[in-house]
Amino acid sequence: MANDNETYFAAEDAEKTAANLLGKADSWYRELDTNGYLEKLRLMWTSYHGAYYSDFGDGHTISFGGEQGELANMSVNHIRNLGQHMLNMVTATRPSLQARSINTDHKSLVQARLGNGILDYYLRDKKLEDYFKVAVEYAIVLGTGYIKLEWNSMVGDVYDVDEETGEEIREGEIEFSNLSPFDVVVDSSREDQDHDWIICRSFRNRYDFIAKYPEQKEKILGLPSKSELQSQYLESSFFNDTELIPVYEFYHKRSESMPNGRFLSFLSEDVVLSDGDMPYRDLPIYRISPSNILGSPYGYSPLFDILPIQDAINMMYSTILTNQNAFGVQNILVPRGADVSISELSGGLNIVEANTQFGDIAPLNLTQTPAEVFEFLTTLERAAETISGVNSVSRGNPEASLKSGSALALVQSMSLQYISGLQQSYVQMIEGVGTGIINILKDFAEVPRIATITGKKNKTSAKEFVGDDLSSVNRVVVDIGNPLSRTTAGKMEMAQEFLQMGLIKTPEQYFQVMNTGNLDVMVENTQSELDLIRDENERLVEGGDVVAIAIDQHAMHIKEHKSVLADTELRLDVELAQRTLNHIQEHVNLLRNTDPDLLSLIQEQPLGPAGGSPAAPAPQGGPAPQGGPETVPPAPPGGPQAQGPAQPGLPDPATPPAPFENMPTDPSEM
Repeated sequence: MANDNETYFAAEDAEKTAANLLGKADSWYRELDTNGYLEKLRLMWTSYHGAYYSDFGDGHTISFGGEQGELANMSVNHIRNLGQHMLNMVTATRPSLQARSINTDHKSLVQARLGNGILDYYLRDKKLEDYFKVAVEYAIVLGTGYIKLEWNSMVGDVYDVDEETGEEIREGEIEFSNLSPFDVVVDSSREDQDHDWIICRSFRNRYDFIAKYPEQKEKILGLPSKSELQSQYLESSFFNDTELIPVYEFYHKRSESMPNGRFLSFLSEDVVLSDGDMPYRDLPIYRISPSNILGSPYGYSPLFDILPIQDAINMMYSTILTNQNAFGVQNILVPRGADVSISELSGGLNIVEANTQFGDIAPLNLTQTPAEVFEFLTTLERAAETISGVNSVSRGNPEASLKSGSALALVQSMSLQYISGLQQSYVQMIEGVGTGIINILKDFAEVPRIATITGKKNKTSAKEFVGDDLSSVNRVVVDIGNPLSRTTAGKMEMAQEFLQMGLIKTPEQYFQVMNTGNLDVMVENTQSELDLIRDENERLVEGGDVVAIAIDQHAMHIKEHKSVLADTELRLDVELAQRTLNHIQEHVNLLRNTDPDLLSLIQEQPLGPAGGSPAAPAPQGGPAPQGGPETVPPAPPGGPQAQGPAQPGLPDPATPPAPFENMPTDPSEM
């Protein structure tokens, strides 16, 4: 819709802009209808929900067609099954959101850890993961899915009251919602997804608006309901009448033409709810799509290509069923003129006597369906699997030739590789949403708020924070993990490799992997130790206390604690470097002074005295060999360890490390 003047449509007054936006939305839907994309979405929606031969409500029954109802119609919904498998492969593992800070100083790292906890809080407690799954399902079925973030200042606990108006001021909260392709309008001329503006539509109770804007009552009552609008787009009578009406929201990002951006909320061109600057740093609507139609902003899903295959599959099943239904009751072929008599015995058993000169009496078999029909049906089902990328192994029905775990894992990995485009879009959407959450909290969380933070080993704690506590966090990255490790075939193959490497110690561990596909049993001890080390590293960075004890995996601790100082800027933090090196020295001392028998049981190699070669251990409690030190009993767990001479290259805990002896403590002198 072109403007009549040279003023940018987004810079007009509220009512005129609203009228322009409604015109753009109407033009968008007309274009979708004209180019056939809207019809494709309708077919996908009805097919995904099994409505092939009748309306949605009767879609899961056998119906009859033809001039006299002689044709039996039967659908076997492969589209939904394939779509559900794609959904499960992408979302099977909970994503791990990791906040990243601008700098690597102590304060920034602490804020990044807080950001991780907050993101996990929204993922778990606020059910953000459910919105991710719905968005992925929209993308698989309709080509595109969306998640919208918004800050609702009207929810949360009351922390103040406006002295002039008496209105309660609440702490506010981030709210999430899913949008379908029917509810999002963008510039159709854009060939990329870097849009300057976006229009979205949600639905709310009309009587809430009447209560808030009583002067607009008649106009609000005249607006179409959600059921009326969706019946037009989906051409279905499934939706009942409702009091929900559309609410349009327009977001324009900050740009040269719109330095402050713009946010406009309206019900119609003459019912504007709010108008102001863009409240968010970026457009708060995040998209996911398996792929795109080249040269357009439209999403494309592999299930689009399966629509005609699904129709053919339904025809084959209907052909077989029609034949069986028509001729399943046995018929008797009797030669014309045959002399046939029937004698009935008790129980309904009959004796049939006939003059066989006219020919034998025989059953008339019309139920046999040509083998080519079944072969073509199998071909169609395999074609659907090939196009979707969901193979027979993923669907739990592997071919007879695939017997080994290696073969199953290979075929499964090919399926996961095929949907990597959807997986990549999924990661990008999650990263965008995670970054959006952090930015919204930085801008709007002005009062202290409590979040339940889940730390290492699933330990939870209540953490108070405000937006400024996240000032150094600038982005969020996502770790999805190895997709093959989420499949049973992949886990079984990894279990076989672990068995060959000797990592599986007992038959119980092996059978647990075979029965459940769970690999955690094999790495539980190592993973627990790594979790402990990560927690200690975080405490070292934050200035917390850490203690080494005799039964630690000391070599692993020393190697992993090195990573704390694997950064040039962190090494310049005198206190952090001293704290880390002192803790490493604790592990060295324990390797030198702990009972060698205990170290042997936990597969740790004891160290000899500082500056010399290891001496042969003496019997427990007895004198040491000639020229060797006495055996030192193990230090009590959790307590301070006996300090031995400093190991070359490591500082004595009682003496500051040499590199920092002459370093100024005043930052201005550095």
